Amino acid sequence: MLTLTKAELKEFAVNLLLAAKSSSEDAEIVSESLIWADLRARHGHGMFVRLPNLIQRLVRGLICSPAKMYWTPIAPAAHLLDADFGFGQVAACLAMDKAIALSKTEGIGLVAVRHSNHYGAASYYCARAAEAGCIGFAFTNSVAKVAPFGGRKPVLGTNPVGFGCPTPSGVPVLVDFSTSAIAGSSVWDISATGGQLPTGAALDVDGQPTTDPSAVAEGCLLPAAGPKGFGLGLMVEILSGVLTGAAIGREVGSLLHTWDRPTDTGHLFIAIQIDGFLPEELFLDRLKRLLGWIAECPRQSGGQPIRYPGQLRGQYGVRYERDGIPVDERAVHLLNRLADEFNVKRLSEEPSLAAS
Repeated sequence: MLTLTKAELKEFAVNLLLAAKSSSEDAEIVSESLIWADLRARHGHGMFVRLPNLIQRLVRGLICSPAKMYWTPIAPAAHLLDADFGFGQVAACLAMDKAIALSKTEGIGLVAVRHSNHYGAASYYCARAAEAGCIGFAFTNSVAKVAPFGGRKPVLGTNPVGFGCPTPSGVPVLVDFSTSAIAGSSVWDISATGGQLPTGAALDVDGQPTTDPSAVAEGCLLPAAGPKGFGLGLMVEILSGVLTGAAIGREVGSLLHTWDRPTDTGHLFIAIQIDGFLPEELFLDRLKRLLGWIAECPRQSGGQPIRYPGQLRGQYGVRYERDGIPVDERAVHLLNRLADEFNVKRLSEEPSLAAS
C-alpha cells in the first residue's frame, strides 16, 4: 500500500480531467466528490475506481463539460434541473445546494434532476445538507441490475437511499445504502479481491443462486430484505426516474457497458431546514440523547462497538485527511498509465507521501 495526501490526489484528478477537456469548474467539483469518498474508505465511489471511466466517457462525448444545465421552477419550494448529460456530481451538487437554499426561505426544498449521469456516493450530498444545518435526502436510479421480488431478471437499479443530518460532534449521521442485497460497488470490490458474494445476494443467468461475482453481469442482484428492498428500490425509481423524466428501469445506461449514449440517470434531493421546526441547538441536544442511548446499548456476544451510520466513515475522514489515504499500488499504476496517455504529471509511487 502507498499513502497519498488529499492535496496530491486532488491536483492529479483536476489536471487529468482538464487534459480530457473538462471545464475547470467541473474538474474541481468532480475531484472533490471523488476524494471525499476515498477519504472515508468508500473507494468504490472514489477516484481510483471512477475517474478512469469518467475520463473515457468525457472523451467520447457521453458526458458534456461544461453542460448547458437549466432550471425550471415547479413551485416555491420545488425546482427541476435538466443536467444536459453533464457530470452527475456537478448536477447533484447544484441540485442539493439549490434544495438547501430553497429550504432557507420555504422551510423545505425539493429538486428533481433529469438527463444526468452517475453521481457517486449519495452520502456526499447529504453531508452538504448537514453542514448547512439541514436534514438531507438523496435518491438516484441506476442501470438495471436488480430483479423484483420473486423475479430472476433485472428491472431496477441498485437505487440507493441517502439521508443525512448534523450531530453535536460534527460528524453527521449519514445513511447511505443500496436497495439491493449488496451494492454494485461492493460486487466490484469483491470481484477485484477474488472473494465471494454473500449467500442470497444474487442469481446467475439461469436464475440459480450464486456467490460468484462474475455471474452478476449476466444474472442479477436480489433486493435487500426481499419485498422491503424491492419496495424501496421501486420508490427510488419512481422518484428519480419516472417523476423527473429521466430514463427508467432497463432504459438507464451503464457506466461500464453503454458506450453509444449517455446513461440518462435521474436524481431527487430534499433539504429540510431544522430551524423551521425547532431551534437547531434543541435538535442537536435531543439527537445527542438518542445517539447516547444507541452507543450505550448492551452489545450482543462478541459484537463490535455500536456506532451510528456515518460515524466510522467520519473517523476515517479525520484520520486520512491528517495522515494520508492508503492506496493499493496497482490502482496508482493504472492511474499513472492514464496520466501518461494524457501527458499529465504522474502520481508519485514512493512508499509514503503523507504529511507527517
